[in-house]
Amino acid sequence: MAIYHCSIKIGSRSNGRSAVASSAYRSGQSLTSNETGITHDYTKKSGVVWNAVMIPEWAPKEYEDRTTLWNAVEKVEKNKNAQLFREIEVALPRELSREEQINCLSEYVYNHFVLVGMCADVAIHDKGDGNPHAHIMLTTRGIDLNGKWEQKEKKVYKLDEQGERVPIIDQKTGKQKIGKNNRKMWERVTVQINDWNNQDNAIIWRKAWADVCNQYLEHDKKIDHRSYAAQGKEILPTIHEGYIARKIEANGGISERCEINREIRQKNNLIREIIDEIKSITHQITELTQQKGEEINERFANLFKRQHRSGEDSKTERADPNRKRGVEESELQSFIANLDSQRQTAEFDRQRSETERKNREDERKRQDRARKQEIEREKRESKAREISSRARSRDEGPEL
Repeated sequence: MAIYHCSIKIGSRSNGRSAVASSAYRSGQSLTSNETGITHDYTKKSGVVWNAVMIPEWAPKEYEDRTTLWNAVEKVEKNKNAQLFREIEVALPRELSREEQINCLSEYVYNHFVLVGMCADVAIHDKGDGNPHAHIMLTTRGIDLNGKWEQKEKKVYKLDEQGERVPIIDQKTGKQKIGKNNRKMWERVTVQINDWNNQDNAIIWRKAWADVCNQYLEHDKKIDHRSYAAQGKEILPTIHEGYIARKIEANGGISERCEINREIRQKNNLIREIIDEIKSITHQITELTQQKGEEINERFANLFKRQHRSGEDSKTERADPNRKRGVEESELQSFIANLDSQRQTAEFDRQRSETERKNREDERKRQDRARKQEIEREKRESKAREISSRARSRDEGPEL
C-alpha cells in the first residue's frame, strides 16, 4: 500500500504568516510583498520539482502570476487577524511517475477547489529522500463571476422557528426598538458566504485525495484516508517526522521523531507476525474441525445405513429367533452407548466440580464465622478484664 498523508492548515496574520513569503518558499521563487516591501528570495531552495498557479476561468488572468495573486490577497484582507490562505499538504505516491503525480495532483486541485471559486498555488517538493509531497495554497475568499473578490461573511436577519424576523426589544418599554427615520429594528446575525471553513470539508477533501490517487494506483497499492482503527487494523500509526528530523538523520545524527517511527515500525512488524500466526492457527483449526466433522458425519451415515439394512432383515430375525443380530446393529448400539457414557461422565464431572465449589464456599463461610466469634470473644474478655481492674482499684483505695 502507498503512503497516505493529507494535512490541512490555515495561514493567518495572527500567527505571523505572510501569503507572499509562504508562496515564495513553496514555489522556490523570489517574490516581493507590496505590504512590507520585503523581497522573499528562495530561488536557491532545492527540491522544488514543479509548481503552477490554477485559477477559475472567470478570475482575472493576471492572478496566474503568484506575485500579483498573493499581493492582491494581502490587500483585500485588511484585518490584523485575517485568514490569508488555506494550505493542504499531501504525500505523493512513490509508486507513480512524476507525470502521473502531476496529473493526479492537478485533477484533485481543479475539481475540488478551483471549480468552486478558489485560486490555487501548487508546488511539488522532492529531495530524493523517498518523501515526495505537494503543497497546495488556497485563497480563503472566492472570486465571483465578475472577477471580483467575494465577501467572506455578511449580515442577515435573524429568523425564529416560524421563519419570521426577530425584533430588537427595548428593555425599558418592552416594545420593539425604533431606529432612525422611524424604522423598526430587527436582530441580525453574521453568516459565512461559503462553507469552506466547515469542518465536514476536511473529511471530504481527505477522502477525495485518496479517491483520486487510487485511480492511478494498482489494486494492491491503493491508499485509505481512514485511520487504522476505522479500517479495523491493529497496527500503530507513525508520527510526522518533518524536514528538520530527516535533516538530522541525513547528517548522521539520531532524530527523536525518526527513532519513534522506527520503534513503531518494529512493533507493527511484530503485530503483523502475530496476526499472521493467529490466522494460520485459525485456518488449521478450521480445517481440523471440518475434517473431524466430515468423519463424524460419514460414520453416522454409515451406521444409519447399516441400521436401515438390518431393519430390512428384522422380519427374518423375528421369524428365526435363534438368528444372531447383524454386526451393523451391534456397532450402532456400541457407538450410542459410548456417547451416553461420555455424556454421563461429563455430567458427573460437572456435578463433582459444583459440589467441590459449594464445599469450598461453605468452608470459607465457616471460617469467617469462626473468626468473627473469636473476635467477639476477645472483645468480651478484654472488657471483663477492664471492669475487674477498675473494681480492684476502687477496693484498694488510694495509696498513702
